[in-house]
Amino acid sequence: MTVRKFKLFLGPNIHKEEEWLTEMSKKGLHLKKYRLFNYFFEEDPEQSYVYQIDFRQEATKDYLQLYEDAGWEHVTNAMSIFHYFRKEASNTDVKKIYSDKNSIQDNYKRMLIFYLFIFFFFLISQLGIIVSWKGPWHDYLLVGGDIVIVVVYLYMFYILNKRINFFRNK
Repeated sequence: MTVRKFKLFLGPNIHKEEEWLTEMSKKGLHLKKYRLFNYFFEEDPEQSYVYQIDFRQEATKDYLQLYEDAGWEHVTNAMSIFHYFRKEASNTDVKKIYSDKNSIQDNYKRMLIFYLFIFFFFLISQLGIIVSWKGPWHDYLLVGGDIVIVVVYLYMFYILNKRINFFRNK
């Protein structure tokens, strides 16, 4: 039976998402696919997995093979950028890939550049509101939504910089 759960995680918090997925697996719910904040699980109380998520824009066959050779199964991806892997929880010999401080820092740097790129194009796309401002209620509503999005992005940039600095100084 497939179970769907809605949960929102921001990119910089992939470690929290990994922990949540691992906890769900301990309860017998194993990730099957991910679509826009919706997690689809298959039920099997007999199994338990540990999850790892990697941010990689260009996931080649060699990249996926590296994980497979190390004992990780590729489950799904989000936007072909966030890749979800799992291993059986009983297999303690399998270690996380890219778990050294430099790899983690590089991962957060790639994420920061990706989100900066999106944020830049978001800001450019919103210039039309300012240029065509006439002051009706829907313009205020759009600007209010824009402010919320800007605050979320600024929060993500703050967290990503904090994580990059943490692993730089570790």
